[in-house]
Parts: sequence; C-alpha cells; structure tokens
Amino acid sequence: MAAGPSGWIEGPIPDQVELPPATESEATGADDYLPRSSSSAMPDPNAASVPRLKARVHRRFSTADVCATIPLSEVRFRPLQASDLEEMMTLHTEWFPVSYDQAFYDKSVNGQLFSLVAIHSAASQSAGSSSSEEPEESLLGMITMSTFCEHHGEDIKHILGGECEDLCKRKKSSGPVSDAEEGQAAQNTGNTGQLAYILTLGVCDAFRRRGLAKELIRRSIAHVDHNMPEVLAVYLHVVTYNQAAIRLYESTSFTCIEHFPSFYFLHGSHYDSFLYALYLHGGHPPWKWRFRNLWSLGLPTTWRKWLVTAWSSLWQSDADKRVQDSDP
Repeated sequence: MAAGPSGWIEGPIPDQVELPPATESEATGADDYLPRSSSSAMPDPNAASVPRLKARVHRRFSTADVCATIPLSEVRFRPLQASDLEEMMTLHTEWFPVSYDQAFYDKSVNGQLFSLVAIHSAASQSAGSSSSEEPEESLLGMITMSTFCEHHGEDIKHILGGECEDLCKRKKSSGPVSDAEEGQAAQNTGNTGQLAYILTLGVCDAFRRRGLAKELIRRSIAHVDHNMPEVLAVYLHVVTYNQAAIRLYESTSFTCIEHFPSFYFLHGSHYDSFLYALYLHGGHPPWKWRFRNLWSLGLPTTWRKWLVTAWSSLWQSDADKRVQDSDP
C-alpha cells in the first residue's frame, strides 16, 4: 500500500495478514525500555499492538538529534541485497500494521522486485576495531515496487481504463516459467506490464522529515521513466487516515484517482483506501475519471449539457457502426 513519510501504508500484496495484538508477555517483556514505532501507518499509535523499535539502525540513530548531524549528501542508495533480509523484515514490522509473506521479502532482496534502499556507512568505533574492517551499513529507508501483473491486475482498469490482459503487452512463454526466471526476465526487459505499483515505502523513525522519503520516490520514478518506457503510470494505495503519506504523494505530483471503501482490515476495523497515480510516457487517466473531474469543477450548465450531448452522440454513433458492421 502506498504511504506517507516514514510509515507509509501502501496497497497490500498477496497473502498479507494482519498483525495480532501484543500478548501480555510481550507487553511486559524485556523490550519494555524500547520506544514504540511512530509510523503514521498505524491506525492507533497508542495501541499495545504498535511494535517496539528493534531494528539495528536504532542502535546508531536513536534520536532525531543524532540523525541531524548526518548530511543527506552522505546517504547512499542501492538495491536491497540478501544481507539486508533480517533488517528489512524488522523495519517492515515497525512501519506497517500488517505482516508480509516471506515470498515478498525474498523477491525484494534477490532482485525480482524493484527496490531502493537509503544507507549510511560508518566504520565501527568499538575498542580494538581495525581500520580495514568493512564499514557498518545502516538502512535508513527503502521503497519496493512491482511491475508484475499479479500485483496490479485488479487496479489497472481504474488507472488506465482497461483490463490487464488487453493493455499489458507481455511476451508469453511457451512453457512454464519459474519465479526466478520471471524475475530475471523482468530485470532484463522491464516489460512485465504497463503499471509500476509501489508496494511499500518507509523511513526509520529518527530520520524522518528530512526529505528522504521524497528522494526515494524521485529516484524510483526516474528509474521507471528512463528504463521502463512501457510503464504508463506509477501508483499506490494509501489508507485514508494517513495524512502524512497523502501530503507526501500529493507533493510529488501524484493524483488521487479512486476511493475504495473498507479496503483494509487493520486491528479489527475496516479502513478506506485512496488510489494515487503518477502518469508517465503518455499515460493518462480513464475518460470516466476525466469526465467526472470536469463535472466536479462546477462547469456552467450549458457546457455540461453540451458535454453530455456530445458524449451521448459519440457513444450512439459507435453503437450504430457496430450494428451496421454486424449486418449481413
């Protein structure tokens, strides 16, 4: 689900399940001294189910004051890799009120899904450490994105106005293809479909409000723009109470295309979703959305009547032509 600064909540991917409330033993366990997540994706930030901050990054960056000493020029960007798996899973637990299945994490770190992670490196300062040691990398934030039809098949009609099998011009294999082969083909050709779906976006608690989430979005969109000419829109779902996420996406030129009632079920309650999209490579919203938007702008009655008449005439003309073509 798409998101909002640091604890965005994006559209769910398959087999996403709700996190259970914290048990009594968890609530009174050894981690009680740890602060809780301040993710804007959480439906109730004061609930016992809000997770504690256990990721490694918090050992180095426990407060915003510490992070403030790090200029953004020292932050580097790269794809996720296998060594990031444990930290990625821990951070996603802190950021989102849902649990993602293992396949999502595996595909993210092995390159089958697009990913971009913001990192900061620092040599270990512990006693006896050698200057030749590899610098410790801290994951400050990350974004994951998919162009696979399995993720956008149900949304594409709202974004582009057609069905996935008609719009996505993917090469069909003559035989069965493994997940690894399909992922590698996606990396090599970038031709899995006409939509790029932002699955998750998050920034660690202490590094928020520094512009990092916006930079992750900017770089991801630039990648799609330069390397995936077949993709006509980047899109996401965001829970309607996540105002921080909504402000973020609107500030990066995303447009609200649709509203889905009761899209999420989080901590025992239903929540609505907004679908936001950013169009690229000549892509545009469906005529239905554009017509509805024009109507909502308060067009004068005369123009409204003209538009309705013109639309009806075009539809009737097309219908008459289909009838004529079908006559023997």
